Amino acid sequence: MHALLLTGTCGSGKTTVSTLLGGRAGWTRISEDEIWPRLFGRDRSAFGSDDHRRKRAIVHGAVFTAAATALSGGSRVVIDATVHESPPEAYLEYRAFFESLAVPWAIRILHPRLDVAIARDAARAGWHAGPARVSLLHAKFTRSIFTPDWFLDTSDHSPAETIARLGLPVC
Repeated sequence: MHALLLTGTCGSGKTTVSTLLGGRAGWTRISEDEIWPRLFGRDRSAFGSDDHRRKRAIVHGAVFTAAATALSGGSRVVIDATVHESPPEAYLEYRAFFESLAVPWAIRILHPRLDVAIARDAARAGWHAGPARVSLLHAKFTRSIFTPDWFLDTSDHSPAETIARLGLPVC
């Protein structure tokens, strides 16, 4: 695998895990959550709106450019993004991108129990999504297009244990 798309709700551990992976030799970390504010501040527009889709396309363009550059330089890429099944367009865009490059890739959904995700979100320094938003996002990862083996319950695992459970090749 040359690219890993890590997703999950707020409090799932994707930023922590992707940061740890990005610190390993041979890995480059790319975060949608860091690109969005650079381009648009906190204004993502209403989820599902035409303006949100337009902005997401711009953010994905920046992610795809950074990923293609890193991959062409021989690095493995871990992308930290909230890509869920409702609606599935963002996942489909990532899948098409990796397939267009013929890059071996995987998606893993870090999916702790809802109570754990809410507690982790509340404990974060800085911005919090809040219980209602975490609950809404958590539900969007339990539908049909993601297969069960893509999910990792991170409720009782440290970030290092989660990385070990990803089954990544040693660089």
